[in-house]
Amino acid sequence: MRKSLENIDNIPWQVQKLEEMTSSRQSVYFDVEDFEEIIDYYVIKANYEQSLYIAEYACQVHPSSINLMLKRAQLLASVNKERHALELLSEVEVLEPSNFEIFLTRGAIYSQLHKYEKAIEEYSKAVVDSDEPDYVYCNIAFEYENMGNYDKTIEYLRKALDYNPENDLAMYEAAYCFDLLSLNQESIDFFSKLIDKHPYSTEAWFNLGISYINTELYEKALEAFEFALAIDPEHNSAIFHCAYAYSLMNRYNDAINTYHTLLDKEDDDSDAIIHYYIGECYEKLEDYDSAKSFYRKSTLLNGEITDAWIGLGVCENELGNTQPAIRHIIKGLELDPENTAYLCILADIYFQEGQIDKASDLYEKAITTSPEEESVRIDFADGLAEQEAYDAAAEVIMKAIEEIAPGPNLYYRMAALLYLQEKSKEAAFFMEEALTMDFERHTAMLEQYPQLKDHSAINKLINLYSS
Repeated sequence: MRKSLENIDNIPWQVQKLEEMTSSRQSVYFDVEDFEEIIDYYVIKANYEQSLYIAEYACQVHPSSINLMLKRAQLLASVNKERHALELLSEVEVLEPSNFEIFLTRGAIYSQLHKYEKAIEEYSKAVVDSDEPDYVYCNIAFEYENMGNYDKTIEYLRKALDYNPENDLAMYEAAYCFDLLSLNQESIDFFSKLIDKHPYSTEAWFNLGISYINTELYEKALEAFEFALAIDPEHNSAIFHCAYAYSLMNRYNDAINTYHTLLDKEDDDSDAIIHYYIGECYEKLEDYDSAKSFYRKSTLLNGEITDAWIGLGVCENELGNTQPAIRHIIKGLELDPENTAYLCILADIYFQEGQIDKASDLYEKAITTSPEEESVRIDFADGLAEQEAYDAAAEVIMKAIEEIAPGPNLYYRMAALLYLQEKSKEAAFFMEEALTMDFERHTAMLEQYPQLKDHSAINKLINLYSS
């Protein structure tokens, strides 16, 4: 026996016999089903060349077997011999013109060749006699998706789900398409109509809940997830999203209790994510010690969860432990060095510590990473202003005005920074521009810089533009 037969108990006897006889150069005979078993074994092992070799030999032994010819055609396509595969399928079609497997295989080959319209044509022929038409409809949907025709994609996914509401692949793809196109109301309508026809479809209720979350209808989302759980109490994704919906509604204790029911149900990576979300809820409740405990457990279960490291850093900073805070945030940045939010969090801690140069370097990197993000530039300027570096702050805002489409927030900040430097003439220009763009936003400027609330020149302009 050949040594290549590792773990012999898991190898079909047909394969064992084949390898034994091949190694001793004996002739081999198997019936059609045995050959199919052997071919499938090598396909599972991703040994397509060997599978094709055996399929070709099997077709010589059983030249009238349609199943073996189809397998051979599929394997030819797998090794990029699509033309030979299509020629073989034409031969098979002459022998058995109504066999839907021919059309399925031909459709898959055309898809592989990026001939999507031809693939759709073949799959459409296969639907008629297929024993699983919902999966054929899915294949048609995927071809339309490849062509960028999402309306048709959703149309055929709907057909698949009308035939089989338990087709999770169709359900997932439909949800993906709606999310990709930000068609939130359309998604709600789609899954609501599906529920009308199939009220006990767990996945339909679940995806309806996701659609409601995307439209910020959290109460309705929670209700949809609860219906899903009434049908399947062990639907962990629905439990998780119930907790997530609670957190979005600021019901953090309910979220924590719900997340706890999922702990130890799955693997360590899942538990790591759940510990992170529990930590986030405690952070929102300003219970930073409890938040730290769950963030730390998350990092122990999976050290690659960057948000858990950042959460640890934020909590340490809130508790006045600056150096541990910096270490944890740096760890998060090592995992995701281009994350603008992380860069800004660390920069703000350095500003808090009076380390202006380090903070400035991080903000400059954040601007490079997200050059169109207005809020990053404003936060940078505010951090400099808190250190009374008004001139440097004004340079940041001026550069932002020059480089990105300036809005009222930038003009208000520029005005404030110039007023703080007692450059009232220059400040008045930016203040008037800002008041013209959005009068109401002047209140946000005065909240950020309360020392300007009694500034006579500012109040004079506000009164002028309020009429």
